[in-house]
Amino acid sequence: MKYVEQVKSIILFLLILLSFALTFTVWTFTPSFEVIETTPAVDVSIGKKSTVEQVIQPIKVLHHQEKKVTGTTESADLDKLLAAMKLWQIYDVTEKEKEASADTMISLMHKPNRVVLYYPGNVPFPVFDAMVNITDETITESSFDRVVIELATVENTQIKIYFINSTTGRIHEGNISVSELDQFENDILEEINDVYVTNKNIGKLPIYVPEKEMDKVVYPYLLEEVTPETFRSALFDDASTVDSSGDAANEKYTDNNGAIMRFDSTRKSMSYVKPRAETSDPGIPSELIFNTVDYVNDHGGWTNDFRYFSMEPLTQQVHYRLFLDDLPVFSTSLATELELRWGMIDGLEQIFRYVRPYYVLQSTAQTSTEKLEAGTTALEAVSRLSKKEQKAVTEITPVYELKQTGDKLITFRAAWYYKIDGTWKKLSKETLGGGKNGLE
Repeated sequence: MKYVEQVKSIILFLLILLSFALTFTVWTFTPSFEVIETTPAVDVSIGKKSTVEQVIQPIKVLHHQEKKVTGTTESADLDKLLAAMKLWQIYDVTEKEKEASADTMISLMHKPNRVVLYYPGNVPFPVFDAMVNITDETITESSFDRVVIELATVENTQIKIYFINSTTGRIHEGNISVSELDQFENDILEEINDVYVTNKNIGKLPIYVPEKEMDKVVYPYLLEEVTPETFRSALFDDASTVDSSGDAANEKYTDNNGAIMRFDSTRKSMSYVKPRAETSDPGIPSELIFNTVDYVNDHGGWTNDFRYFSMEPLTQQVHYRLFLDDLPVFSTSLATELELRWGMIDGLEQIFRYVRPYYVLQSTAQTSTEKLEAGTTALEAVSRLSKKEQKAVTEITPVYELKQTGDKLITFRAAWYYKIDGTWKKLSKETLGGGKNGLE
């Protein structure tokens, strides 16, 4: 027993050494962590992006000369004209008339030595400024649908530009500084040589149409579609929270925030709605265009040639219509527009309603060519309306009409349409051929 105390001392000493060793190990230990890779957010694009100037385009241009009026709807000609205008300096833009009469607008637009650009919907000045060079420090929020270039003459060397709202009569006037006007007139205007004609009894403002009949391609396209799953991934804030219901013909998707997506197999359309974003507030026109273009760009929604066509600032609605061969497309059975209504949630501006086609134009079947009646024939058909109805007409134009002609086939065929009291209607073949009951 005389060694017990010594053994205890040795054991205690060893325990102290072990404690120091363990403490040192803890202090100096560096764990080996595995790097956990996070999955990046998926940026889903259903088509391509577009710039403002690609979707805000004139629907036609007219060149008023001494003895004739020539014009075009071809984007190749319009692109050259717009490219030349981008090099100009537009300055001293001021309001000339607040509510001009029809006669005043006619005198500005239809005298000789005028070039007139026709836009299908009102274009706000800030949007136009994003496409050309307006040098004024302050840009008005006013909108217009006609741009008139008054070319220089021997008597008047100053080039004037007028911006006309054909509905309200508001006119703005500006000046143009350009160094190569001769090139503009010779290289661009001389290429615009299709003759346009009008009937003075139709419309409050003259409506010009191509004089001669035209060869137009008939386009049969195979029916190809963007899948609902692609739209779901592209539009919902968090696709993982989305539930689906309904059958294959009329599918419905909802998320935790109340957003709803539906598909209409009859019209080949998709609608996406955020009920919480509904608002009765009006919108600022230029912001509506910039915001809706950005929204469609966010998911690459320009699947085909969609162009700005109309806007309703009071309800914050903007419409981009499908175009084919530089002509607007209409259909009584299939969707042909991107319809966007802007809204707000908790002070943050965002989409409220988005309706669009879900078909895409990629593969054509065998095409053919057929004659479209002359503009004089279309004018004659519209002239059979009552005098009151004739004056209510605001546009007559060739278009492409879209129909589904098979289970997997859609066909585009040229036709004449006219706009009356804000509604587009077709001139039937019977009317164009002289029948009595062809105004649809």
